[in-house]
Order: sequence, then structure tokens, then C-alpha cells
Amino acid sequence: MTRRLRVAVIGAGGIASLRHLPAYKQCENAGTAELVAVCDPLAENTQRAQETFAIPHVFADYRELFKLPGLDAVSICTPNVSHEPISLAALEAGLHVMCEKPLAMSLAGARRMYEAAKQAECRTAVNFRYRWIPAAGFVHDILQSGELGEIYQVYFNYFNGSLHDPATPIRWRQVRAESGTGVLGDLASHLIDLGRYWIGEISSVNARLRTIIRKRPLIGGGTGEVDTDDSCSFFATFSNGAEAVFNASRFATGRGNHQRAEIYGSKGALIYEIEKHDRGGDQIQLCLGSGQARYNAFATVPVPPEYLSCNPFRPMIDFVDAIHANREASPNFADGLHCQEVLEAAEISAREGRWVALPLKG
Repeated sequence: MTRRLRVAVIGAGGIASLRHLPAYKQCENAGTAELVAVCDPLAENTQRAQETFAIPHVFADYRELFKLPGLDAVSICTPNVSHEPISLAALEAGLHVMCEKPLAMSLAGARRMYEAAKQAECRTAVNFRYRWIPAAGFVHDILQSGELGEIYQVYFNYFNGSLHDPATPIRWRQVRAESGTGVLGDLASHLIDLGRYWIGEISSVNARLRTIIRKRPLIGGGTGEVDTDDSCSFFATFSNGAEAVFNASRFATGRGNHQRAEIYGSKGALIYEIEKHDRGGDQIQLCLGSGQARYNAFATVPVPPEYLSCNPFRPMIDFVDAIHANREASPNFADGLHCQEVLEAAEISAREGRWVALPLKG
């Protein structure tokens, strides 16, 4: 029988409670992993996590956590600024690492993380969770089959309305020193990963970033300056010649988790929407062949049953399975590094007002 991996989660806030902690409990039920510790500097966070998920050990400092005997792997669910130092320390300790996205604060930081993982020969993963949505896997296989022909144009949107109210307080994602970027790294990174997963590598970008409301209330009182982007838009070309438009915003009033992609090729087209999954209806829209095209007709197509086994915890489950099988997880630090390069190119483009070619030099 395979030994259960001993896993800890670092950072016990929203994403840890929503995704990582319950995922590893599911792995416990499957007999593949054991959730042995949670780490967070805020005692109320570790106490809540410990009580909710029956975790035996709690730590306030990840350096103390790494002294726990028999630890195999960690999930890093902290603000972006600490992804790199915690990952480097974990890899130096010989631990496998699952990290939240974006991978780092900069391309240089992501490269250091990627190289450290190679040197340590540890397995890595990044929580670009939308790869594991059933419809996303279905779209991937349709595109790989060539049924849509040569891909000409792709349109990606990811919208929510979480910041449309000026009274919404500043949190760490609106502070560049903690997040690196705003909506570009938080939402658009998911679209970039889907674009790479479906279409291929991005070869150039031309971006515009905007901060719509520059002053917001601080949680402790007073007001503060928002120095990250609230919305972003960029044109992109893929190495196979496809052209794309990426849009992401937290100012889309009325939107909750609106993610949509439209893909147009020489033989057909498809439309993907995340809300279909969120509402329990996994489906896409397809226009294939000259018959449908003649009548501008899209058909709603249910996602086949073989794709429906995916669930919100699949990235962590695949991470555990990859460690057991001694294979690469999907997506991993290499994918996170490629995404980080696109993020950095977009920032350069927005700052200098020009197209930026990839890969970046240096």
C-alpha cells in the first residue's frame, strides 16, 4: 500500500479554506495524503482551520513548520509577496510545493522558484484551477483534434463586480507591495493559462492597465492609495498565428464570476462560459461545418460524461497523485513561469505604450 503523504497548508485565509484544506481532506478519505498541519501568523485563522478540518498541528511561522518530522509537501496560500521566499525555503527543505497564482511578484522571482524546484528535484503545482473545469478539458480536446481548423481569433473575458463600490476597503490585492499586480495577476493570469493550455504559447502582447478608483477606505480607518490595476485589456498573438483579446475587470457591475471565451477557426467556432459550470450545467456552444456556418447557428453541447469527474479540488488531488507517480503535475512551476512572463510583458507594454515580444530577454 502507498504511504500517505504528509501535507501542510501555509496561509489559512479564504482560498485555503475554500479549496486547499478541503481538497487534502478529500485526499485523506482516498488514502493518498494526510493533512497534518496548518500555518498562519493569525491565531484566529489557524484555530478556525484546525477546528473545521481536524488538523493536528498549527504553526505561526513556516520556518517552524518545516521542522515537523516527516513532512512531504506544502500548499502556499499566502499573499503573492511571500510565494517566493516560502517556496524557496520549502524546496531547500526537500518539500514538494503547490503554490497559488500568480507564481511570484516578478519574472525574476518566478525563474528563481522554477530553478530551485529543478535543483531540488521536487514536484510542483500552481493552482490555475480552471484547467480542471470539465468544459475546459472538453474545449482543449476539441482544439487538439483540429475540428475547428486553423484558429484565427480568440476573445477572453473574466469579469466580476467586487470593486464597483467606492466604499469597498483596500485589501492586499490593491497594494502593489503585497500583490505585484492587481486584476492582471489575479484574474487575467487564469485566462493566460487557459490560452496557453488551449491555443499555445503567446508571442507578443500590447496591454493597457487602469486603476479606476485610486483612493479607498482602509480597514483600520482613514483612506489609502490604490496602486494596482482594477482592470486590464491586452491584445496578444500566439506563436501559431492566432490573435486574441484578453479583458479582465473587478468593475463589471452585476457580475460574480463571469468567465467567457469565444474561439473562431477556419472550420468552426466554440463558446465557453464558466457560469454554465457554476450553475451545475456543464456545456459549451459549437458551430461546426458549413451547414451550421451558413445559418450562423451554434448548438449547445453537453460536456461528455468522461470529463465530469473533475471537481474544484482536482488541482490539489493531481498534485498529490503526481508526487506518488513521480510525474509532473499540471499545471506546474514551468506553466507558472510562462504565465509570469506574459504578465511582465503586459506591464512593460502598458508602461511604455508598445507591443512587447516574447520570450523576454534577460
